[in-house]
Amino acid sequence: MRDRRHSTCRLCANRCPVLVDVEEGRAVQVSGDPDAPLYRGYSCRRGRFLPQLLNDPSRLLRPMKRLPDGSFVPISSEQALDEVTVAVERLVAEHGPRSIALYCGTQSVQSPPAYGMGRSLLEELGSPMLFSANTIDQPGKHVAAGLHGYWMAPAQAFDRPEVILWIGINPLISYKGVPAGVPRDLLREVEERGGHTITVDPRRTETARLSSLHLQPAPGEDVAVVAGLLHVILAEELHDRGFVAENVDGLAALTAAVRPFTPDYVARRAGIAAEDIVTAARWFGTARRGYAVAGTGGNMSAARGTLLEYLILALDTICGHYLREGEVVAATGPLAPRPMFRAQASPPVTAYGFGETLRATGRRDSLAGLPTADLADEILFEGEGRVRALFNLGGNPVVAFPGQERTVRSMDALDLLVSFDVRMSQTARRSHYVFASTMCLEIPGIQTASSATVGYANGYTGHSASWAQYTPAVVERPPGSDLLEEWEVFFEIAKRLGLQISWAPRSPFRIGPPAQGEQPLPKLDMSRRPTHDEIIELWTQRARVPLETVKGHPHGGVFDPEEPVAVLPKEEGWQGRLRVGSAEMMQALADYQGGEAGQARDGLRLLNRRMIQVNSSYNLDRINRGITNNPLFMNPEDMANLGLEDDDEVDVVSEAGKVRALVKGDASVMTGTASMAHCFGEAPDTDLDVRVSGTPVSRLNAVDFPRDPYTGQPQMANIRITVHPVEPPRRTAAGRARGN
Repeated sequence: MRDRRHSTCRLCANRCPVLVDVEEGRAVQVSGDPDAPLYRGYSCRRGRFLPQLLNDPSRLLRPMKRLPDGSFVPISSEQALDEVTVAVERLVAEHGPRSIALYCGTQSVQSPPAYGMGRSLLEELGSPMLFSANTIDQPGKHVAAGLHGYWMAPAQAFDRPEVILWIGINPLISYKGVPAGVPRDLLREVEERGGHTITVDPRRTETARLSSLHLQPAPGEDVAVVAGLLHVILAEELHDRGFVAENVDGLAALTAAVRPFTPDYVARRAGIAAEDIVTAARWFGTARRGYAVAGTGGNMSAARGTLLEYLILALDTICGHYLREGEVVAATGPLAPRPMFRAQASPPVTAYGFGETLRATGRRDSLAGLPTADLADEILFEGEGRVRALFNLGGNPVVAFPGQERTVRSMDALDLLVSFDVRMSQTARRSHYVFASTMCLEIPGIQTASSATVGYANGYTGHSASWAQYTPAVVERPPGSDLLEEWEVFFEIAKRLGLQISWAPRSPFRIGPPAQGEQPLPKLDMSRRPTHDEIIELWTQRARVPLETVKGHPHGGVFDPEEPVAVLPKEEGWQGRLRVGSAEMMQALADYQGGEAGQARDGLRLLNRRMIQVNSSYNLDRINRGITNNPLFMNPEDMANLGLEDDDEVDVVSEAGKVRALVKGDASVMTGTASMAHCFGEAPDTDLDVRVSGTPVSRLNAVDFPRDPYTGQPQMANIRITVHPVEPPRRTAAGRARGN
């Protein structure tokens, strides 16, 4: 008999409320929940394939141990925990706590307590070696915020914007840059208010096609575009002069720094129309409410992510895009304590160059965390203090880290590699132990709105209203399985080591201004393992809305406070100010302007992208509509010049390496560029047919590519490549059927 239950999909940050049809304890169908406010039945095709993912025959159902010959055998979770604990204890005793490291990947979102407990375990051991996907993605956001300072109330963001500027981000596919819910709703609402949406992207993405204006610059020229917008806004005095005078330093320095970025100069450099730059600047500068936000495209396409993010903050700041005294905050986090906001600035802080110094590269910590691109070097370092053990939480370094060959060598050099996964991924197959993880429908969870994530990035993620939802586990764990939530592994290892750890979910980087009198996180009672529901109760014990009240709304709900949360006035005598003219950033902009006069146009440039039908974390054909590869998308004109047709195999060559790929035509791709999704393919020593495994883009970039000087992030896209047809052409059966 089929039973329908309420839950949330947790494959990505949109966290769609879903209806799960269950038969005999197993999910058989997932659909969007039409009665969920804000979402109204929306769900993506990936989430709707959750049953196939949970019930996949290749899913890991018990821990695996690698034998000396490289084969794997299933073992019990108790045995795996005991053996991993002994290995950690030995390494700490022989080589010190710094020999133990943790990497946190994007799939850690499925079990929010896991990161906090893993980080706490490291701290109790005395290890500073904490890495995350953030520093290969968009670390410039955190460092730029530190250099700029923090407004101590939310940005306007999703609260009735009149203008939105998206830079190298594709919200209709990534669900970032728009509020959680139905992605297209915000575009429609802005248009209904007579406002404008602007997309800056070399590719005519799904979002660009629906925007009021699409600026299509040459790859890597996002800094020039944003500087050009600042030039026009300041030259025409469109900025919010009252807000700037009261709260902002550095306007004169910023004005001087962007003076060379005239519309004509930016047009020549970036390859876009000068009049479009002026139009976008006037729309943005005259709108009293709005936000600008960048994604991976802008951050990965040049080693200037910090500079780009700083200029974006400056753009929002000079236009005054923050909530002011007396304004009501729309999203207040029902399951969090009642927040307090003030219309004042927290000044800049030390943003980089502090804390741990890496042995191999000499780079140091930043507000974004230690540079993950240096982790392989720390493992391969020949000397005392190198990393010898790595806990891989929710990540897949073999295909995600830059410089794949070096990454593989480092994974193989570890004394202990522990992965958490639902399948034998490329990294799991090189691990010593793999813990089989639960999945979202098998564990309880909560979702609660935040106030536009103060201090991270204006308009990157969050809700437009005070949303919250609780879901219990809605399906049983597979019969005969021995699954653990990731946090349970950290708890049990700490318990075996006699350590007491904290339970609170925490971020790998600081969000928002430094807390005054920050209190240590509460420690867990280690005498027994808590349940996930008990952790949720601890998490929400100071909630504005009682957890039991939220549980009474199985579809989720909007819980507006009885007394609205309004922004309080500035404290008497408060002196903090935001800074838009940081000397470091203004010098970086001058160096950029005085360097290359635009991107070289020789050869193709490889850009990053997302694919709507594919979830790169779980590349199984059963959930990807039969697709397990990531084609090299090229403009049909460029393909014709090379004599290529859809589904031809090609060799793609960069300075760092060579890979085999399938090619597909895509008119949205600018001529002279190509694009591929990351996190596919195999390691060099385990290459499979590209049609089955896809292409490892990480083999085409390298850790010695240009680096952001503040975060250590290497250039991950906008890579110069050449494409060579494979002779004789090999095409898929579908391609042959079309006569190709």
